[in-house]
Amino acid sequence: MTPLVSILIPAYNAERWIGDTIQSALAQTWPRAEVIIVDDGSRDRTFQTARQFASKTVSVVTQENQGASAARNRAFELSQGCLGLLYL
Repeated sequence: MTPLVSILIPAYNAERWIGDTIQSALAQTWPRAEVIIVDDGSRDRTFQTARQFASKTVSVVTQENQGASAARNRAFELSQGCLGLLYL
């Protein structure tokens, strides 16, 4: 069985770029992948924009602003895959 790859996307005030970032992640050709977006308490519409992509393979969560490391750690905690990719 092909391993599951987790694409982890921490985001803060990324409304302008989050849609393109998610589309890029979804365009990858790995046969089994999940995308996890953690909005780190953005003040813009990052969470609302990302939530439009939510599906069986795309998870979107938000948290109070705790910094980039906390958002990355949260995404890692939520991941199911054995291989992880990280968009910075």
